[in-house]
Amino acid sequence: MPNNSKEIVSARELSKAALEKELLLEEIRKTAAEASKAEIDLAIAKDQERDRAVKGGNIRNLNIFDAVMPPMTDKWIDALDHWARRDPGEPVTININSPGGSVTDGLALYDTIMRLRREGHRVTTRGMGLVASMAGVLLQAGEERILDQRAKLLIHEGSVNLKGNLTAGEQEDMQLFSKMLRGDILYILAERSTLTKRQIENKWKRRDWVLSADEALKFGFVDRVE
Repeated sequence: MPNNSKEIVSARELSKAALEKELLLEEIRKTAAEASKAEIDLAIAKDQERDRAVKGGNIRNLNIFDAVMPPMTDKWIDALDHWARRDPGEPVTININSPGGSVTDGLALYDTIMRLRREGHRVTTRGMGLVASMAGVLLQAGEERILDQRAKLLIHEGSVNLKGNLTAGEQEDMQLFSKMLRGDILYILAERSTLTKRQIENKWKRRDWVLSADEALKFGFVDRVE
């Protein structure tokens, strides 16, 4: 009998342990399901926030109405990538009224726009107000480039600021880097314009080159003036 009693107690303990294990597993499954739902809800919220942030929704209008600098460039690139995934091949309009900004961040945004075009999106860029410096380069990314009648296009030589006490070698490296960036800008500006890279260089040396909408059209920096 004592042995039987021990066996009964042991069986009860095993049954209790099995029940506790099953309850624990059920709690884990419930927690995982709640986490999965929360992850889906968060993804939906982020999707909606992207659309609200660029004020375009499904229309896919991106307004570049700020300096071309992080964190804005990160948000603009994120919006474009989001639309490319959500609405593959659909048209995108980019409105630009900006004083320009970072060359490297601007080129990252330019390459993002060009990637969308290669993936089948028709991208229209529209300049309004002031389209200056790097913003003028972004204007060139559109398959169709439009400039408002009273908008101004400002083109100048891009540069990289040399900060701190740099060694001669570091200064040489930075100057080479700056030359590479200027080469990228020149290529983009000359590719569809009526001017050569040399002619653009002569125009922008030591001064800002401001063009009216009609002048921008004449030199091929836009396709249409409205």
